[in-house]
Amino acid sequence: MSKTTSKFDIRKIGLIFIIAILFTVFVFTSIDAVYPTPKYNDFCEERFIEKPVVYKDRADCKEIKGPSETETKACTDKKGQIAYEYDEFNCPKSYSCETCQNEYDTAREEHSFVVFIISAIFALIAIIIAFYLPTSSRLNEWIGTGFLLGGLLTLFFGTIMVFGDLHRFVKPPIILAELILVIFLAYKKIKK
Repeated sequence: MSKTTSKFDIRKIGLIFIIAILFTVFVFTSIDAVYPTPKYNDFCEERFIEKPVVYKDRADCKEIKGPSETETKACTDKKGQIAYEYDEFNCPKSYSCETCQNEYDTAREEHSFVVFIISAIFALIAIIIAFYLPTSSRLNEWIGTGFLLGGLLTLFFGTIMVFGDLHRFVKPPIILAELILVIFLAYKKIKK
């Protein structure tokens, strides 16, 4: 079989996959450059004991009054937890309500959702480019297929990033919409 009549062309497959992967990487690195992922250390500071720890028997520690039931409930209502601060002898010296983990989780969830929305927009743009790119040459067809695959990969990875943070009633409609989109694209491309 000659190279011109063969359905399998390694150049075509290579170009399609390279465009798809580079497009997907471009989208997520661009989003991260403009809208970076929240860092844990920006919300919760690490506490270091300046002196080496010398352990005392707990019975030798000065007794501190722990949080009351009201303080504990108020902290729990803020989605926090009571955290103790220790001295150099590993004795508790004070306590506070730490909500930094909740603040970090909230910021991370919001970030994931924004990344999902932006990546979905980029994915749809790539899919539109794939359909409206003139197919006057085989090269344009390969490039269009690369953008189509890149758009689908971008949509897939964006969904994976936010999926765990979505409400259980939101997950099925998003997956159904993406499934319908893939089936629609398959019919449109195969018809051509």
